[in-house]
Amino acid sequence: MKKQYEDTDLDSSLKKLNADLLWKTKQKQELKNRIITDIEKLESQERNKNPILSTSIKKVSLIRKITYSGIALIILLSLFIGSAFISPAMAEVVSKIPFLKSIINEKSVGVMIKEELKEKGYNFSGLTIDYTKKEITITVEGNEQYYKSVKDEIENIMNDILHSKKYDAYKIKVERYEEYVDVPYSEEDKKQIEEQEKQIKKDMVLSRAFDKANVFEKYNFLQLGVDSSNKTVEIDIPDTETNTDEIKKEVSKIAQTITNEQYTVKIKKIDMDKRDRDKRWMTISDSITDELIGKKAYKVTLTGYSINPQPRIDIWTSLTSSDSGSREHGEQIEKVLKEYLNSKEMQKMIKNDSYKINVYSKDKKKIN
Repeated sequence: MKKQYEDTDLDSSLKKLNADLLWKTKQKQELKNRIITDIEKLESQERNKNPILSTSIKKVSLIRKITYSGIALIILLSLFIGSAFISPAMAEVVSKIPFLKSIINEKSVGVMIKEELKEKGYNFSGLTIDYTKKEITITVEGNEQYYKSVKDEIENIMNDILHSKKYDAYKIKVERYEEYVDVPYSEEDKKQIEEQEKQIKKDMVLSRAFDKANVFEKYNFLQLGVDSSNKTVEIDIPDTETNTDEIKKEVSKIAQTITNEQYTVKIKKIDMDKRDRDKRWMTISDSITDELIGKKAYKVTLTGYSINPQPRIDIWTSLTSSDSGSREHGEQIEKVLKEYLNSKEMQKMIKNDSYKINVYSKDKKKIN
């Protein structure tokens, strides 16, 4: 899922941690999990003290995540799953599959599964949806005996939810989380990991200082990222904000007070109209993804959207352009989408935007 303007200094630090360290062995992955778990505990404690913290430090999503759509056209088309032949009658079949009228207000299938499992008290560490493979995976924590005792129950719950949504294309997997064997690290690895841990904690301390100084509300910050390794603070602000010199001065002063070091403050102004449009179309794109990918009849493999130069929704199918009826299939998908987007509910999201719908074959040909 595309998440512009919502990354934080913590996210940046963790991404750097992920990129800088080569987690080639299981024991390194376990340490990485431990680091992130410790950070989450710190965040939880801090949020109890200071609710505003959630505006600048977002929950870590590198380990336990749900992968949504909104791929925003930065997609490797080679990820598409296998081709499927379509008969001329398929267009008629697709035309009879209506979208749910209130789909924009519905919970995604991933959220529904997670909430149901949590409510029933199952011990699991995450849910992942792989749209390219049309696969939903639950990772169960606990020993082998616990895993075996709940595996079938969890599968049944997942199947029931998918059935209630009439999603017949997803495969489900229930895996057991395996703890990694602790293997001694080399001195070089230890030193590198310790440095990364120090940097993350340093970034968090500085971020909390900015929270306590109330700079987020004072200057309407959209995003603030701290990188102590480069001694920089990067800030996104609305394009209507004019106090850039004052912002740089105050942020630099806070950073120097906390770290006794000079930080460079970089400011990026965000076009708020464009940001609003992007958020609206991200929501629109997300609202159709489960539906299109979850039902076999649509033969959809991926969805994406863009707002440049104008909003558009792109749909990729498992068909090839030479398949019999592929053109009719693409046109029927476009028709179904237009009916959905022209609903009264969706028009509130679209506002006055003009938009395009593109449906593509697996061989990258437009089929609508």
